[in-house]
This record gives sequence, structure tokens and C-alpha cells, in this order.
Amino acid sequence: MRTFTLLILCLIYRGVFAQLEIPRFGKNDTITTHLGYSVSYNSRYKQANWVAYLLTRAETNKRYERGEFFAPDPLITGTDFSIDYQKSGYDRGHLAPAADMGYSMETMVQSFYYSNMSPQVPRFNRGIWKKLEMQVRNWAVEFDSLYVVTGPIFDSIMLTIGPHRVAVPKAYYKVLLQKRNGTWEGIGFILPNSNTKVDFKDYVTSIDNVEEITGIDFFWKIDDKIEIKLEREKYNFYPFN
Repeated sequence: MRTFTLLILCLIYRGVFAQLEIPRFGKNDTITTHLGYSVSYNSRYKQANWVAYLLTRAETNKRYERGEFFAPDPLITGTDFSIDYQKSGYDRGHLAPAADMGYSMETMVQSFYYSNMSPQVPRFNRGIWKKLEMQVRNWAVEFDSLYVVTGPIFDSIMLTIGPHRVAVPKAYYKVLLQKRNGTWEGIGFILPNSNTKVDFKDYVTSIDNVEEITGIDFFWKIDDKIEIKLEREKYNFYPFN
């Protein structure tokens, strides 16, 4: 009963805030909405262009543990890539982390759809990427809520895995938005999909830079003057925990 009540409150919260996390998209883009996140799916590269969601303090209170729920996305055809990842040497890396979706069984299970997976170097997925995800949850607790957009950075030449030729991105981005003391603040990260041992703090960048590299317009529903200012800045999300 408590889980059901939390889920209803989270849905109401999202409705009030008008999905500010959703990037600008075109009429030909495939946008799918699940309970905990939305996804722009790229059928060419067999993974998302981006996943986006609002993460609240209440949602960081995990009630369900992760399991082996990997499955095709029932709302997107042709997303069974289980055979592609087998013996590929790459992890099935979450874009919307399972740990962000542990507030209900439905959201936890949906976070394991292959539309939310991307081939990640194991040390990257289990190291620097995981630490960044933990930092995001810490910020959600500190700031009460946080808008999150995450995705791969595609290149003209990429390795692929499996018979479906799932692309292996060379890097990943994450952009965040939150409102503190009445002021909107944002931060961006671009991390190489490699065996790097560097701290994720060394990959901080402006949202403007992420937009330039990806061609995606983030947080476009905010007033233009505010958007221009917050996306230009680089270091306004301190402290790191």
C-alpha cells in the first residue's frame, strides 16, 4: 500500500512540472514513455538517443532490489538484443539506472528493457559511471528533485556487437537540471566509454557543450534567457558528495 501511494504521488509530481526533462524532438522521432522514464529510441544504432526522467527525493528510497529482468521493450518492436550482448565483452549498461527506479516493481522491471541498455566497457559501467549515478541520487536527496537526461554519443565509425549490430558508443553524456533557492541550475558530463580511472568530476562540462556535440536541445521549455545562462555555466552544482 505504501509503495502504491508513493507511486501515485510521484506521478502527480511529474504532472505538475510539465516534463521539463524531455529534450526537443521532431515529428519523426520515436518517443516512448514508461512509468519511470521516457526514451527516444534510435533503430539504426539499436539503443536510445536519450532517456529522461524526473528523480525525486522520495524515489531514491529504494524498496525493490535489482534482478535479472533484461527483456525486449514491449512498446518498441525489434528490441530483443540478448544474443548480441552474450560473450561480447561489454556490459548491458543502464542509461536510466535501476537504482533510480527501485521505488516500485514496475519501474524496476521497465529499467531492464533493452531500449534502456547500451554496450559499456565493464570497468566503465561498474566504476566511474556507477559513481556518477550515485552522485545524481545524492543530489536528488539534497535538492528534493532533479531532472536527468542521459544518452550515448554516436560517431560516424563505431564498433558493433552481435548479429543485430548494436553500436558501441565511444562516450556517454548526462545533463542535469534543478532549482535551488528559486534559481535554475544545470550541469553536464561527457565520459569516455573506456577503462579510464579518472574521477567523473574531471569530465564536468557545460550543457551547451553537450548540446553542440550531440545536436540535442535540452531543457528547451524553460524561459530562453534562463536557459541560455544556465546552459552556458559549468560549475554550479556543487558540492559533490
